[in-house]
Amino acid sequence: MSDFEKDKLTEQASNEESKSEPAQEPDVLDDLEFISHESVRDKSRMAEGTEIQDELVSKKKTKRRSVDAEAAKKEKAQKIARKNLHLIVIAVVVIIVLIVLISWGLRQRAAKLEALNLEQPVSSQEYETDAHEQINELIADYYACYADGDVESILQYAYPMSDSEKSYIQMYSAYVEDYDNIVCYTKTGEDESAYIVSASFDVKYTGVDTAAPGMDFFYVRVNDDGTVYIDNTYSPFNLLYQEYTLDQAIVQLIQAYESTDDVIALQAGVQTNYEQALEQDEALRTLVEGTLADAVNAWIAEYEAAQQQKTEEATQQVEDETAAEEAAAEEAAAAEAAAVETTETEETTETENRAWVYVTDTVNIRQEPSESSAVLASATAGSQIRQLAVTSDGWTKVKTGEIVGYIKSEYISAEATAASASSLTAGSTITLTASVNIRSSMSESSERVGLAYAGEQVTVVTSYSEGWTQVNWNGKTGYIRTDILASM
Repeated sequence: MSDFEKDKLTEQASNEESKSEPAQEPDVLDDLEFISHESVRDKSRMAEGTEIQDELVSKKKTKRRSVDAEAAKKEKAQKIARKNLHLIVIAVVVIIVLIVLISWGLRQRAAKLEALNLEQPVSSQEYETDAHEQINELIADYYACYADGDVESILQYAYPMSDSEKSYIQMYSAYVEDYDNIVCYTKTGEDESAYIVSASFDVKYTGVDTAAPGMDFFYVRVNDDGTVYIDNTYSPFNLLYQEYTLDQAIVQLIQAYESTDDVIALQAGVQTNYEQALEQDEALRTLVEGTLADAVNAWIAEYEAAQQQKTEEATQQVEDETAAEEAAAEEAAAAEAAAVETTETEETTETENRAWVYVTDTVNIRQEPSESSAVLASATAGSQIRQLAVTSDGWTKVKTGEIVGYIKSEYISAEATAASASSLTAGSTITLTASVNIRSSMSESSERVGLAYAGEQVTVVTSYSEGWTQVNWNGKTGYIRTDILASM
């Protein structure tokens, strides 16, 4: 047997021995660790938690450093403030003083400008912009009432105002929704109690989106109590139609104002803005150039027709009065002629009898107790008159004012008539129902102050026993027969 075979047999014997008695070697599986899905997830969370925790700690440290830095800055600022407190106080005081000085300076400048304007003609004055709060409020209140068509409320701010102007405002305001962006440009009027005002605005018409720029003129006066009002005698309406008497000095002042370069420039600027608004909004153009223009033209035609009717009525009244005066003159002449034929030999006695009596009809007061005597004045029905004496031939001697004369006793009564019982109260306002002459004195032959039309108003001053009532009308004082006025 060879050595190789011997070795082979020895190896096989050794393998069989090892199979019969297994060796106690360590099991490899005992060193392995089996990992479940749950443990993997738990370890993953732990790893993530560690990272988040580290991140939070880092943020807290950063925030703490930031807070510490801010606290340090704040403390440093407080130390600087405490150290320089006196300088801060001085700075604040200086700022307050500057503000006060600037405010005072502006007021002084405004006062100097107003004083300068008082000394200068209106053509040389500089206009002020929204410089008078009372005037600003007055114009704003006026436009608020104008937009509403509330003419009665407008009279709180602007007067006098004719019925014609009231009618125009009510017509125009029907198309207006509101007035906005009102700016008042003022110059001093004839003295320190008056102002000339141009007011620019944007008028918003009903149903139209774009507002139309515009400008109006006002003459503003100051009352004794310091309040202001619009003297509507110089409104654009009355300057055009002149229903109230104008002071020509003020009219010339207004004309000088409107011819100054700065006012012309204001008006030109508003006109440019107005034209641009019409270009931008066709609906606005259609309203102002079509609908509104037609309404204004229709109103003008109606106004002119009414004025023509008033003129015709006034002419007719004058003709009637003239005819009545001529008839009275003819009657007096006839009576005088008849008296010449009457015997004058009959003696007349006169007995004193003083009393207050009433006139029962409109009669002449004559110089002597004769129908041919000269007429001194007339007494209207219902007027109270002083009786001095009575004559045996049917005349009563009377006195009215400084006039002493005679009235036929048949027209005298001791009891008040219905006309005298309804005497007019001083201060009351009467709306005329017919046109009537206003005389300068208590006589139908006296000069006329003016002709008051139906619809106008007069204010009673005093009713006199002579049958006349003194009234205020359009800023003038005159007399109207009491019986005519009482019938209104």
